[in-house]
Amino acid sequence: MKKALLGITIIMFLIITCLQAVMAASNAELEKRIKELENPSESNSDTLAKIADRLTFSGSVEIDLSYSDDSDISDNAINSSLSDIEVGTIELGVEAILHDYVTANLLLKGEELDSDPTVFWDEAFFTIQKEGFPLYFVGGKRGLPFGSFENQLINDPITCELYEISDTGVTIGVIFDTLDINFSTTVYKGEVLMDTVSNAGYGFERNNTPGYTADDKIKSYIINFSMTPIEDLTIAAYFNSETGDDERNTTAGLSLHYEPFQFIIDSEYITALNREKHFADDKEYNESAWFFSLGYQIMEPLIAAVRYESFDDDKKGGQDTHLAYRYSLGATYTLFTKKSFVCNLSLEYRKSEFEHTAGSNADNNLDELFAQLAIEF
Repeated sequence: MKKALLGITIIMFLIITCLQAVMAASNAELEKRIKELENPSESNSDTLAKIADRLTFSGSVEIDLSYSDDSDISDNAINSSLSDIEVGTIELGVEAILHDYVTANLLLKGEELDSDPTVFWDEAFFTIQKEGFPLYFVGGKRGLPFGSFENQLINDPITCELYEISDTGVTIGVIFDTLDINFSTTVYKGEVLMDTVSNAGYGFERNNTPGYTADDKIKSYIINFSMTPIEDLTIAAYFNSETGDDERNTTAGLSLHYEPFQFIIDSEYITALNREKHFADDKEYNESAWFFSLGYQIMEPLIAAVRYESFDDDKKGGQDTHLAYRYSLGATYTLFTKKSFVCNLSLEYRKSEFEHTAGSNADNNLDELFAQLAIEF
């Protein structure tokens, strides 16, 4: 009998203890819920704060002024000047940390909003990269890793205008701490680089077989390698291969970026290794372009720079309106800055020299002046 009573007592004690624990937990949960209902703004602010910590917004607005001493270089008889002012570029971007090693980037861009307005998604991609792990993955639309295109002036270097590949692609790469080595392979579809070279307006044009249709399959690829052998010096090499008319179009490039003391040195050379033959004359034209730029930090808010660049269309004899070389000089002054907000005023003078056919009345030079007020945040 005593054992039975002892057993019942123990069971009752355990039941009461469990009930007390459940009631305590329920009361705590109820108190928390009541607090949230009484102070909804505090609860919402915590949620918004967590979201805000994972988002970084950025953007820019550029107002461009330009003057050209000739509106039509193909006809020396006209020789009339041309000036313009417009909102050149507007950008609004967001970087979202979705996971400890997954980041998404979006960039909405508008160009030439006064004359020929165009608004588009310039970037939409995500990156998977775990800290301390060498492999990484990038997928989506962006400037694919072919070319460096370093720039200290208002206008992009000629290599960028000719060879930038902005498209959707998939990149798999590996990074090593030793010498900051970065090696990657990228695949994408279509003949993007060849279209860019043709549309740049420097003299190279595709002349495909009648009825030729560009291949739109995932057969194009990029191989990129970069390293930092010494502090402030980065060198890179890259190779591109795209489908073409009866044969592939291959292109390769080298670049250097060096910042000794207060100087900024940039140089890049990109050349065609193989090009599809032109249908009209059954010849292959391997064009090339290069530039050298030297910048100097005169004082904390002021940088001056000079750049020389050249283009070779690989055709014998003078070709009217085909760029031969040009040089630019300019400066950028930071008017004011606060945290991530920066306001810059830039000036650039550019002189271009063109090939010239004997006896032609086409211009063989062009003088241009550019000014830009840019706000970045």
